Amino acid sequence: MKTRKPYFNNRQRNEEIAGYLFVLPNILGIVVFVALPILLSLILGYTKWNPMQGLRAVKFVGLDNFKAMFSDARLIAALKNNFVYTFAYVPISIFLALLVALALNKKVFCKVPLRLMFFMPYISAMVSVSYVWLILLNPEGGPVNNFLSMLGVKDLPGWFSRSNSSLAGIIIVSVWHDVGYYMIIFLSALQSLPKQVYESAKIDGCGSFRTFHSITLPLMASNILFVSILATMNSFKVFDQINILTEGGPGYSTNVLVYCIYHYAFRELNIGYASSIAVLLFVIILVISGIETKLKDRFTY
Repeated sequence: MKTRKPYFNNRQRNEEIAGYLFVLPNILGIVVFVALPILLSLILGYTKWNPMQGLRAVKFVGLDNFKAMFSDARLIAALKNNFVYTFAYVPISIFLALLVALALNKKVFCKVPLRLMFFMPYISAMVSVSYVWLILLNPEGGPVNNFLSMLGVKDLPGWFSRSNSSLAGIIIVSVWHDVGYYMIIFLSALQSLPKQVYESAKIDGCGSFRTFHSITLPLMASNILFVSILATMNSFKVFDQINILTEGGPGYSTNVLVYCIYHYAFRELNIGYASSIAVLLFVIILVISGIETKLKDRFTY
């Protein structure tokens, strides 16, 4: 009969307790700042509540908030703008990030400073970045329009002052800010690819394009899928640059779901309706992320 060793059992138990204590702050953060707000949004989505009137003013309205969405011009415009923004922001960001990562993965001059230069916008505050781009894209005397004027462009874009170009300006700012982060993910994936495969392809006479198409892309499919999910989630959370640059205008041209939630919650003080839009946003992100995850088995190796 084997004898138990209490010393090792106590040591193992103490290590487990220490491990739980280390992850406890993260768990508390997720519960307080993620799980609890989601639960409250689900509950408040069925109510009408002005927070300035206290908790006694909470009134249960059932599905009225969700029914009102179908006739809300602001919300319909926000949905349309958000999907246009996503379908432009995600592929452009992935394409540019992959292109820069491929270039900086090779032996180029000043490779490390160039990597830092591309990553710097991401760690810069979006508030500062937005004000810089507000100056750059100023329709009257801004550097970008001055350059276009030098090239002979007659009808200069109004950028944030016109409804037909304001969303494009927001996309430019967002891509410039985030592409460095996605580039770092792709760069780390490229550096972990097996070099033997590339050496064999070189011996077999494969060119650069054939190597990229037949080796690099298949091996990086899971990383591209991960970045696409990340970029999609980021595209539906866009808020800072819109709040600073356009405040959802002109008209509803840059109004998106998160800004719509902010407008109803903190300007009209309709927490119930804002919560119902937050639930809609949660469902949209969940469905799109689920679809992209399902594609993993088909398009990854």
